[in-house]
Amino acid sequence: MGWGRGVEGGRPAGIRMLEVAVPATSANLGCAFDCAALALNLELVVEATPLPFAGLELQCEGEGVDTIPTDSSNLVVQGINRLYAWLEAPVPGLRLRLRSAIPVGVGLGSSAAAIVAGLLIGSQLYGRRPDDATLIGLAAELDGHPDNAAAAYLGGLVVSASGADSRRVLSRKAKVPQELEFIVVVPDRPMPTSASRAALPDAYSRVDAVHNLQRAALLVASAFSGEFDFEPEFFADRWHQSQRAELMPGLADCLALEHPDLLGVCLSGAGSSVLAVTRRPAPEIADQLLQCFRSKGVEARALALSADNLGAKGRLLEELGVS
Repeated sequence: MGWGRGVEGGRPAGIRMLEVAVPATSANLGCAFDCAALALNLELVVEATPLPFAGLELQCEGEGVDTIPTDSSNLVVQGINRLYAWLEAPVPGLRLRLRSAIPVGVGLGSSAAAIVAGLLIGSQLYGRRPDDATLIGLAAELDGHPDNAAAAYLGGLVVSASGADSRRVLSRKAKVPQELEFIVVVPDRPMPTSASRAALPDAYSRVDAVHNLQRAALLVASAFSGEFDFEPEFFADRWHQSQRAELMPGLADCLALEHPDLLGVCLSGAGSSVLAVTRRPAPEIADQLLQCFRSKGVEARALALSADNLGAKGRLLEELGVS
């Protein structure tokens, strides 16, 4: 990255430009509401160059370029500011270039990726990175929940929970086999998390709670055993998907889809995207999911993706030559 290990005035000496890359994520995975997420191989890349004067210069490219703010409300900038607040240090002047392949506002973790990128840019500039639980906690503080932040930082399939100290998030990661295929179908209509959250009830019955806990336990056991022998029933949910499906035409049909090669289908995050899991390329599944939306007058696109087992942390360690 082009800087020495020494620190001058709180920043590594000799720094010119640095870069971090953070993957997209799909949270909830059906039954594992607010506690599990998967990293996917779409990236947000942020380049940062210190300026010799205070201030911010920001350029955005790629997905969401017309909607992403280029001022202090930008989530990358908020992540940088939060890291420096944690350090109790002044924020340096910066030139930032954001290049994103992550669709915005459709449940693929674009917000978490931006926040994690900002935290890592800040920590690299200063020369000090929080421990994993604290960094993910800082990200969750800004993003509102820990699952996307944990998966974006650690990669793989991650389960997470806020600790007794809400500034720390406890996480565990399972590496996802590369033979698993992930089909993400993205409608052309975003579904803001605030609207998705507002659709949820304040309480659940014991029967529905047990239903989700049983399937979340099966899903996690399957992943952490290393087998990933998923079945569609593992993703069956009673806490959030049916309520959110009412907000987007075609979602209910997607969630009810059956196919011999389909290991599971679920809403991606808070929506509006849908995630399908298979063990081999299955373009007919993508076509059927697209048709679910199009039959209701909603245009959509399909992405054939794989899991990202490195996460932002793994990329950073690779670049630094740390095993």
